[in-house]
Amino acid sequence: ATQASYDPPAGLTQTTYYQIITTSTLGGVACSNSTNVVTVTVNNVTAPTITANQTICSGGNPDPFSVTTGAPGSGTLNYQWQSSTTSASAGFSNIGGATSATYEPPSGLTTTTYYQVIATSVLNGVSCSAISNVVTVNVNAVSAGTIGKNHTVCSGGNPVPFVNLTSPTGAGALSYQWQSSTTGPSSGFTDINGANGSTYDPPSGIPQTTYYQLVVTSSLNGILCSATSPVVTVNVNNVSASTIGSDQTVCLNGDPAAFTVITAATGTNTPTYVWQSSTTSATSGFTTISGATSSTYNPPAG
Repeated sequence: ATQASYDPPAGLTQTTYYQIITTSTLGGVACSNSTNVVTVTVNNVTAPTITANQTICSGGNPDPFSVTTGAPGSGTLNYQWQSSTTSASAGFSNIGGATSATYEPPSGLTTTTYYQVIATSVLNGVSCSAISNVVTVNVNAVSAGTIGKNHTVCSGGNPVPFVNLTSPTGAGALSYQWQSSTTGPSSGFTDINGANGSTYDPPSGIPQTTYYQLVVTSSLNGILCSATSPVVTVNVNNVSASTIGSDQTVCLNGDPAAFTVITAATGTNTPTYVWQSSTTSATSGFTTISGATSSTYNPPAG
């Protein structure tokens, strides 16, 4: 560095002072003098540290973030928080109004979101910045899927097994609990003992209409998040038999009195009738009487 000008090297990491010594030689005698000192002030801003990664359920409320290790700098410090839903290394954009050393993310997050803060130190009109570590708010979004379709069985019948028409999903490990209710589709649900698989086969012989749902729980980083499937109804059509009259005796080739339903049959919907007869016994040999489909029947004479 012996010229009248000097370009300091790039990459300075600390404040450095410069001067130039001018020497004049006359008659073999060297005379020197120093200039004023010029200071290159290095505004050394280090990246702040923010805490901490966390996991919430979809729609939950994250804890506030704060700068735990400050960003020392020689000038006035300013902060700008940023977020990204792309990844921990891309897609960051400024969060409007988030310019303090702490930041509280909004409640209701439904997507995993990444956060960082930029610390800026302004000294002598020059701005120098450093970016913090990235913190992640993992959103454990759980869906219970759909478990089947409503169907109807006769009293004492065997319901169709429930399977996942749409599979349950979640960011963590999934567990299952089936529930049932005989109260209604929106209340009275209790856990079914031992029904902890992704599918369920209801027992045969259920005597009344029963409602079923599946509760799916996802465990991620020690946080449990649950979702409940749509309700499936097993309608039980409970039919009671009619009372049709009394025994009677007729002469050979006589004309029996007509039979009438004394006590009507009951069922979930309007009942229909089919009359049968047997000449074998009162317990076997019955066959359908053609055309006998009303609530009364007049046996033929003869």
